[in-house]
Amino acid sequence: MIQLILATDMARHNEILEAFKSRVDNFDFHNDEHLTSLKMILIKCCDISNEVRPMEISEPWLDCLLEEYFNQSDREKLEGLPVAPFMDRDKVTKPSAQIGFLKFVLIPMFSALSKVGGPLSSIATARLIADVPPN
Repeated sequence: MIQLILATDMARHNEILEAFKSRVDNFDFHNDEHLTSLKMILIKCCDISNEVRPMEISEPWLDCLLEEYFNQSDREKLEGLPVAPFMDRDKVTKPSAQIGFLKFVLIPMFSALSKVGGPLSSIATARLIADVPPN
């Protein structure tokens, strides 16, 4: 259980996703390591799945998240601490933050899950891709 909770730490996102992706082509539902990797991806999907929801539900949550980031970075600036670029209100716009998050975090994760998870994860992936404007 602790391992699954720790999987929600975004500092480990790429590590966890790459480990899962290395297993999807030969996924074995009887292999404990494969199942643990799947559980870690599932809990990550639950944790950061706001953008899979309809806009009228997801946007208010996004606004709260961005305000939390901006407040934190404002405080960090006041204290002379380094500021994460994705939290800086002087550099971030809602559209740019969302497009980057969808393209580089959510779509790769849900795409990998759809190779193992069947129709439900494929529906979620299609919803995410539909929300990203073409280049």
